[in-house]
Amino acid sequence: MERRAGRGRSTGITSTAGLWLVLAIALPSCGGADPEASEEPASAPAMHGAWSPDDLALLRRLTPLPPVPADPTNRVADDDGAAHYGRWLFFDARLSGNGEVSCATCHDPAHGFADPRALALGAGLGERHAPTLLNAAHQRWLGWGGRADSLWMQALGPLENPVEMAGSREAIARLVREDPELAAAHLEVFGALPADDTALFVEVGKALAAYERLLVRGDSRFDRFAAALLGQAGGDPEALDGEEQEGLRLFLGRGRCTLCHLGPTLSDLEFHNNALPPHPEGSRDDPGRYRGGQLVKESPFNAAGPHSDATDGAAARRVGALVISSETFGEFRTPGLRNLKGREPFGHQGQFEDLAAVLAFYNTLEGQDLRSHHQEQLLRPLGLAPGELAALEAFLLALEGTPLAPGLMAPPGSPRP
Repeated sequence: MERRAGRGRSTGITSTAGLWLVLAIALPSCGGADPEASEEPASAPAMHGAWSPDDLALLRRLTPLPPVPADPTNRVADDDGAAHYGRWLFFDARLSGNGEVSCATCHDPAHGFADPRALALGAGLGERHAPTLLNAAHQRWLGWGGRADSLWMQALGPLENPVEMAGSREAIARLVREDPELAAAHLEVFGALPADDTALFVEVGKALAAYERLLVRGDSRFDRFAAALLGQAGGDPEALDGEEQEGLRLFLGRGRCTLCHLGPTLSDLEFHNNALPPHPEGSRDDPGRYRGGQLVKESPFNAAGPHSDATDGAAARRVGALVISSETFGEFRTPGLRNLKGREPFGHQGQFEDLAAVLAFYNTLEGQDLRSHHQEQLLRPLGLAPGELAALEAFLLALEGTPLAPGLMAPPGSPRP
């Protein structure tokens, strides 16, 4: 598990409208040999001569996965006690309206903190797939449409959404005050039990976020292979086999996947409309970023709002500068590509049953919903041979990070730190 510094601890740590955009953009690659190849030791990867200076420059922007960024809007973001309390809350179905749905219902730890169902099923049937929470602390915007600008704001939404957990802040506040263990845990973390229901509700969200900040998986075989290519410490030139290396070359070169999947999470953290075919039970008119942007700007729980612990910080300025126009209708967040194994289905509506189905779609673009708004203009078929598609899939599956500590996968014995 990745380690990060925090207050009193060292800790570790989006299906896919934006997920696959760049797999479908086939621009020419630069090619050419690495001028430093002759200086590499004999144990260097057998295909090292295929890596151009441009390839190596891109690799430096993809790896390693750094520590999660600080969240000044949440004063307990890196507090051990808050994360422990939040872990209990994550699995506590009493936060829902019917007492049967917890955060873990749709963000299943055994399924990569995502949902094995195409459309989330909580108190009711949702219109979107529940995305993974792994590495979510690295995102600027949360949710497929970016309806939240922090993990704690995101955590509050499902609690009161009638088709997700269908709870209420009043009922949740009452539960915390009346349950002796919850009340004691809350007091230990926050120092008081607010009399105001909304203030207490927000603190529940901030404790949940402290736990979710630990759900980080980095240090994949790809990272170790890239470190060897870049001459960095901890590299392993044998970490990727020949097929996986071929897939990486496609990812960096002919596929130009880094046009959108650039950055250490392998995402640009932005929004795109790829005109994906809708799920049979999903909406064809999901506004995506258009509505998500409105929600985050209007919410009193955003980074500039009265419940933020840094109302004049960078996140507050970012939400203040956010511009939403009709061109954002139908856009969805580009998910990161790390830790895909065992997380099927994919797509913002779970349209694709597995990675092979995703790649097959982008290889031809057959089935696009061309009535969708403002599609990506550079999108075109990959046109890869079957062996190349298999190599690309093999590389994507080599992005699995170090497993989480087992204790993060289940509730603690008590909510008290």
